[in-house]
Amino acid sequence: MAQIEPYTIMNQTPLQTATGVPYLVIIQQNTRGMVLKEFVYQGLVFAQLWFGSALPNLNIVLGDQYYARYEQALNHSNRTSHRQLQLIDNEFTLTNYGRMGDFWGTSYLSNRFPSGFSINNIQ
Repeated sequence: MAQIEPYTIMNQTPLQTATGVPYLVIIQQNTRGMVLKEFVYQGLVFAQLWFGSALPNLNIVLGDQYYARYEQALNHSNRTSHRQLQLIDNEFTLTNYGRMGDFWGTSYLSNRFPSGFSINNIQ
């Protein structure tokens, strides 16, 4: 689990996919009001959703391997908008949007989804 420092775990909810496979949603919030939801299956985070008034430390949230992919996409993008970035490859998908006081994003590893889990469940 990534930690947005200093943080408080607000909720841990066990859920099931459409096929009955159990997974856990952990919701935490830091003192700046940033909320991070992590979707966990068999002890591994497979999806994340963040939103709030400030961007979380994505190096902590994504971890070194996926943060490096994010930085590479950021440095090599031909974006017309500095507010949004989308990175999609065969394993990792990230969408990050932000403007002063309003940030949100998602990241997920679709190859690690539990059976019956849908992208629409990331909300």
